[in-house]
Amino acid sequence: HILKAKLLAFPANINGVFAVMTGFKEPSSLPTKESCDAAFHGSGKVAGLEIWRIEKFKVFKCNPKGTDKEEPAKSRNDACKGKLCSGDAYLFLSTKKKDNALKRDMFFWLGKDSSQDEQGAIAYKSVELDTYHDDEPTSHREVQGHETPEFLDLFKGLGGLQYVEGGVESGFKKVDRGAYRTRLMHIKGRRHVVTSEVKLDPSSMNCGDVFVLDTKHDIFQWNGKEASKLEKQHAMEVTRKIRDDDHNKECRAKITILEQDQDDDTEFWKAFGVSKPDSIAAATDDAQHEAKRAENVKLFHLSDESGSVQLTEVTDRPLTKEMLKEDDAFILNTGATGIFAWIGKGASQGEKLHSMKYATQFINDNGLPNHTPVTRIVMGAETQMFKQNFPGWKDPIILPGQGGQTKSKFKRQTFDPKALFEKKKRELERLPDDGTGELTVWRVEKREKVEVKGNMVGHFYSGDSYVILYKYKDQRGKDAAFIYFWQGHQSSQDERADSAIMAMHLDDEMGGYPVQVRVVQGKEPPHFFKIFEARDMGICIHEGGIGSGFKNRNEEDKYDTDGTRLFHIRGTNDFNTRAVQVREEAVSLNSGDCFILESPEQVYLWFGKGCSGDEREFTHSIRKRINFTSKNTDPMVVAEGAEPAAFWKALGTNSEEGPTMYNSKDKLEEDEEREARLFQCSDARGYFWCEEIFDYDQEDLIEDDVMILDTWREIFVWIGNGAKDNERKDAMEMAKKYVADGTEVTGRSVEDTCFMIIKQGLEPVNFTCNFLGWNDEKWRQGKTYEEMKAELEASNPDEAAKLNVSIDDAIAQVTVGGVIYPYETLTKGLKVDGEFVTPPKFPDGLDQGKKELYLSDEEFEKYLGTAKEDFAKLPKWKQLNAKKKCKLF
Repeated sequence: HILKAKLLAFPANINGVFAVMTGFKEPSSLPTKESCDAAFHGSGKVAGLEIWRIEKFKVFKCNPKGTDKEEPAKSRNDACKGKLCSGDAYLFLSTKKKDNALKRDMFFWLGKDSSQDEQGAIAYKSVELDTYHDDEPTSHREVQGHETPEFLDLFKGLGGLQYVEGGVESGFKKVDRGAYRTRLMHIKGRRHVVTSEVKLDPSSMNCGDVFVLDTKHDIFQWNGKEASKLEKQHAMEVTRKIRDDDHNKECRAKITILEQDQDDDTEFWKAFGVSKPDSIAAATDDAQHEAKRAENVKLFHLSDESGSVQLTEVTDRPLTKEMLKEDDAFILNTGATGIFAWIGKGASQGEKLHSMKYATQFINDNGLPNHTPVTRIVMGAETQMFKQNFPGWKDPIILPGQGGQTKSKFKRQTFDPKALFEKKKRELERLPDDGTGELTVWRVEKREKVEVKGNMVGHFYSGDSYVILYKYKDQRGKDAAFIYFWQGHQSSQDERADSAIMAMHLDDEMGGYPVQVRVVQGKEPPHFFKIFEARDMGICIHEGGIGSGFKNRNEEDKYDTDGTRLFHIRGTNDFNTRAVQVREEAVSLNSGDCFILESPEQVYLWFGKGCSGDEREFTHSIRKRINFTSKNTDPMVVAEGAEPAAFWKALGTNSEEGPTMYNSKDKLEEDEEREARLFQCSDARGYFWCEEIFDYDQEDLIEDDVMILDTWREIFVWIGNGAKDNERKDAMEMAKKYVADGTEVTGRSVEDTCFMIIKQGLEPVNFTCNFLGWNDEKWRQGKTYEEMKAELEASNPDEAAKLNVSIDDAIAQVTVGGVIYPYETLTKGLKVDGEFVTPPKFPDGLDQGKKELYLSDEEFEKYLGTAKEDFAKLPKWKQLNAKKKCKLF
């Protein structure tokens, strides 16, 4: 373990040589669960993120609720806000609930200026944390500036990762309350936002990114002319955080947003302290593209049976799961994408110790960058990134109710009221209070703040925005408060803005001591749930709401009053479980979840075949918190497949058609159920690349890019409205290559795989069902009638089936000359209602500067007088004149 700790701490700037550590002294004995650092005790028991930092070779836990103003506690706790010191080393434990079990991932992060002692200490402490959790967590080594997507995903809800200069060893600059240091922040990233301070000099800037100049009274956000809309939007959130977190109320800075070469930037350069430069550097690559990749994935067997550790390459192909022997350890080299150390359950102590050494050594032996990801995986907890290298890898199928069988070493959890009580007690200790303080809720109605009273507290409408004031006493007995402003998915921009302004005014009225929290529907924090759960109210989200109060808006109030409602039960515990009203149609059902259906006659509790015992218990509990108006409110429990005719009638269908209308994922079928995988495709780096997104949701669909969703049964190519034509073509080629290259592993081929090309805002149900809490209204605002009509038509089952296209045909649509059009179409456009229109409407994807390439060979020679090959050899001016004569220019 001591050797393992040193090897894990392998520094990014040292080529294969370990530095001598002068301050950190390794323990003389191997860690045991009992001897692990007390700071780790009780960790990993509930879903969430826990962070520790090394300080003077000791580990200290970061407190997300800490209010310390002095160092080192202040910067330590700032890690919970996404701020990491470049001079320090941190340890992260991410715990998630998955398939009714707890899954843990451990990351240790090495700042670029952290000392060798700190790196060695954090590595050894990672061994202790791993030991405390019985070697279950998957371990990841992260280096500043080269973090993996999995690590950056931890900061999605914190506005991205931010680097802060300094650290415990190097010391922190003492803050002069009367002075404010002007600084230049570099904000980079479309999906994973990383903020770092750079030298206050124009040479630090480039046209492709966003920079923030932070002065005492003014904050300037300078948007490079080649920065994407999404990067600018993310940067605005970071700019807001800089103002709110780094400036006190007496020094509240003014924010100015500047577009390069468009806005007057005189004040910007004046605050910068230099004259405006003649030019700014061109856009740079997001990661300096590493084109070097390993030609073959290589597997090595690690063994110490002979008395010394030996590494032997496994040359048989294809690689199979059976090659990984339970009593040994293996090294999997996948090239620049990462090195894996796989540890079998029965591996000897020596094999466990040396597996990471050889995995790390691969970085040097294969000429890979020193920051190449190194991941340690124990048998039974393999990640998809690891398993995809082994054809035919199948996990045992876990059927509902089966005992003694798990997909991994993680302890399978079952519903136990006593265990739930104990868990609730532990979670209460992590919250600001027990939720029993003073609560006041207001709804934004016609630009006014109207109090919600009585049994309507806890009921929200997705078309509205709310302001919630919660007052309590903190642990020191002092007055404390939260001001939540909750914004429904379908609430107007006016209402959202009003809710934020009302929260700010309420904060000012109370002297500024409350904490303001913006809450978006579907992203509610645990404490928000707790203050309603503590009153036995729970949260129920209904459709509809109050119309906008702006004079220039013509919006009516909308409510569901027909007596039929359908609620989708979401959540994994009594803190985050809520009922959300969805469309009362059969298409809204899902075999993996629970639903409550209210009709004028009866209330039904519908349990899908794939729902867990926990989910069923939660459904019974939360239905008591909803006020129903049915004649019979005593619920009828309905199992999927045994629905009465009245159930389907309430959903507007019948017993024959109803079961075929929704996404039925029968977990009892022989075909293995696989997790969907989402990939982001873009050319924003100057080359086309594809990156997997983990733990994705609808917010990860980037409007400026193309996404690939692999649900195993289908491959979806989702095209954002801002995606470029070349990105569409490259993404479709990538989807085709993704399936073709994986044939050996998956058994799928391009010919037998269903490809579906869909556009933003026109997503069918078999796409949206893979996103928890999908919001149909997210992109509807601003759509024309024709677009909304097309979206409605696309939701029909028969129309959704038409999306199944030939991937080659789809690629041809966005390839210059890939589709043949008649001369008339290329000169006059398409007919609308049987007539040509002005201006002409040309086919989607047509490059109007190269119309001649879409002609058939016969028409090309007829109108241009020569063959395509000979035409291409003509001088450009002759080509131009010929195209003008036949109206193809």
